[in-house]
Amino acid sequence: MNHSIDLPQSLLKRLDKVTAGTRTTPASIVKQAVMDRLDYEEWLLEQVDAGLADVAAGRVLTTEEFWKSINDARCGNKKTA
Repeated sequence: MNHSIDLPQSLLKRLDKVTAGTRTTPASIVKQAVMDRLDYEEWLLEQVDAGLADVAAGRVLTTEEFWKSINDARCGNKKTA
C-alpha cells in the first residue's frame, strides 16, 4: 500500500541535496526517518506506561528522597541495605 504525503519544498530540496551523487534515494531516506521516529515514539510510550505502573504500585520517591539520592550519587555514597 502506497500513500503520498506533501512535503514542503524546503525539505524536498534538502533531500535532493543529501542524495545527490549517492546511491540513496529521497524515498529511502524518508522511509528510514519515519521508521526511526516510530521506533522512538513506541519506546517512549512504553517508558511512560512503565512509569505510570511504578506510580500505581507506589514505587515513587518524595522530592527530598530524590534529591538525597542525587546528592549521594554525586558524592559516591552507597546505599546500604
